[in-house]
Amino acid sequence: MGSTEGSLQRLQGLIETGGPGYVLGLHAFVEDRIREALAGGSAGFSKLLAAFGAHLEARGSSGDDLRVLARIGAEHAAAREAARSSLPLDTEEARAATHNFLRFCALCGIQSEALDPFRAFRDGWARKVPAVAPGSPLDDARSEIIFAQPDTRSLLAQTHQWTRDRQRLAEVEGELIRIAAALEKERSPELERDRGELQRQKAEIEKKLAGYHDLDLYVRHVRRFSLYTRTRMDYERSVMELTPEQAEAVEALRPGRDFLIRGGAGTGKTIVLLHALRALRRARETELPLRPGQRILFLTYTTTLVKYDRYVAGILRERADDLILTADSFFQSKLAARGRSERVDYAVISRLAAKLNSTGFLTDPELAVELEDFLFGGLVSRREYVEDMIPRRGMKQPLTAAQRAVVWEIREKAAAEMEHDGILSRNFSRVKIIEELEARPEDLSLRDLDVALVDESQDLSAADLRALKLMTQRGLILAGDAGQSIYGVSSPYRRAGVDIVGRSRVLRTSFRNTRPIQELADAYRSLSAREDDEGVGATAFRDGPAPELYTAATRGELARLLLRKAALFIDRLGYDPENITVLAPTRTDIATLADLLGHAGYRHANIRDEEFSFTEEKTIRLSTLHSSKGLDFPVVLLYLPVLPPRGELDDRAAAERVRNLVYVAMTRAMDNLNVFTLEGDHEGQQEEPLQDLVRAMRAQYASGVR
Repeated sequence: MGSTEGSLQRLQGLIETGGPGYVLGLHAFVEDRIREALAGGSAGFSKLLAAFGAHLEARGSSGDDLRVLARIGAEHAAAREAARSSLPLDTEEARAATHNFLRFCALCGIQSEALDPFRAFRDGWARKVPAVAPGSPLDDARSEIIFAQPDTRSLLAQTHQWTRDRQRLAEVEGELIRIAAALEKERSPELERDRGELQRQKAEIEKKLAGYHDLDLYVRHVRRFSLYTRTRMDYERSVMELTPEQAEAVEALRPGRDFLIRGGAGTGKTIVLLHALRALRRARETELPLRPGQRILFLTYTTTLVKYDRYVAGILRERADDLILTADSFFQSKLAARGRSERVDYAVISRLAAKLNSTGFLTDPELAVELEDFLFGGLVSRREYVEDMIPRRGMKQPLTAAQRAVVWEIREKAAAEMEHDGILSRNFSRVKIIEELEARPEDLSLRDLDVALVDESQDLSAADLRALKLMTQRGLILAGDAGQSIYGVSSPYRRAGVDIVGRSRVLRTSFRNTRPIQELADAYRSLSAREDDEGVGATAFRDGPAPELYTAATRGELARLLLRKAALFIDRLGYDPENITVLAPTRTDIATLADLLGHAGYRHANIRDEEFSFTEEKTIRLSTLHSSKGLDFPVVLLYLPVLPPRGELDDRAAAERVRNLVYVAMTRAMDNLNVFTLEGDHEGQQEEPLQDLVRAMRAQYASGVR
């Protein structure tokens, strides 16, 4: 330990320099500790890291531990290149190296007060302000990535051949080693000739690889920035502390009244809810007088989000699997508790609309949306609909009072048929639960929730929220963002009787996205933002590379570009496959891209598959834009040959919904965002939301993302 203490004290003197020498000094310390742990060895630094990784893996260490070693290896190559070229390193890069150094020390069980100066230097990140200054080394690297944008298609085309050349070089080097071993045993003219030919091939391949100068330069810049970005995110996740604005939101939550947490994508609404869940559970255990059987539940929209929220709860060391459910599964249990043979069928309303449609002015799909989303989901009464002529925001066809009366008669017939058969639509099942709750307010077995926490609440219907409101003794705690709404056409809170006036907090700091991704998303979102849209203006503090745009003439060519970019991230930038997610508009697109990835030898998984787990490694993830809601991924490859189907809404509401969906998809990316779309006048390119995305990205290039 004496030598460890002395080495750390000597390194302390280099902290203020923050240059390549400081980073290489950290790595020299790492190398010495690994040699001690592995009892010597003469292998080079990268092989030592690999051997130590195998050693840790055998001891049961996690993938996070191995990723720290991979980042140190990438840092080492960058620092050596900077030292050879007499180039400076950014202070942020030095902080990133320090973070990984401290993670390594923790892996080795090194605990020493001599590490405190390194922690103090690293914890400059705790200020959470943008730190990459204009004209700094990292900012220059970002500018070089932007300048390379017009040539990235040709660079990607080189990637495939580069990979083949590297594979061939490895094969030749392996053959040379085999021949050298054979020649040590016995001299052979044939083997000598083979060795000479292989040496000639090796020299030829190495010369060819040296010719990939532009590709190497682009990769070097992207790797450098991505390494910093990933390390900064690792730091944020290792801290997992609430910021002052998040802590204020948790503190403001008071059971006994409804509360709404608002904020744009990545501002930590789910984290706040999970911390609120922890606080409620602890308070309940110590001081809250609750009736027996009352529960606290955490509800969200999809099964994928349930998996993800349970995964995040695990990171926070909060065991909550039994408390985190989909709203649908919770309501299904309530139907079962009614003691009747009833079930929810998502297709029943479409069948009934086709059977009962006698309007002559609404198509069957339009009638189905009118019944399910507007009337049942919005809890609209006959008086509101027929007499008061409540506005039908977002619906395609304007309706007269007489036409509404016809629709209402169909609504009554559909409701009667569903009740008779015991096969209910999603929103009508909520209507029946509400009716029972209102008819029996004294029955506490129906109102068995103490508090319900609801994530992505903007996508629940007024019927969902009203039923939950009536079931809870002490109110709803909601998290939502109207700018991410991809299902509803109006705010459900007022219709549900949820009182959040003066009871909300707005989160304005984005923790998920880098600054360039946040700026692009805000620029795109501002084109259609409403006055109550709290997402625009959110501040991101993590810097990163600029989002990249790729265009092609055909879907096939576009998909091949996406495959090459995935290969670049994995083979040259060092990303693990599970850190890469492909988002596409439809399930058909997902299937096409899955086949392409499979033929290229990449494992892949659809996040909607029942067996999918967020802990799964070595597998590229695929998702539709809709299913990505509420999630985040280090790298997003956003495949947009066309926009998703718009449904039975009017043009304005449909455009708003699809813009929100594109915004959601963009903001899933934590480190790198790449958009793939068709060129010029091809199908889908003329749709304004997609045109605006291309314009926003090109405007960002023009500005240099300063």
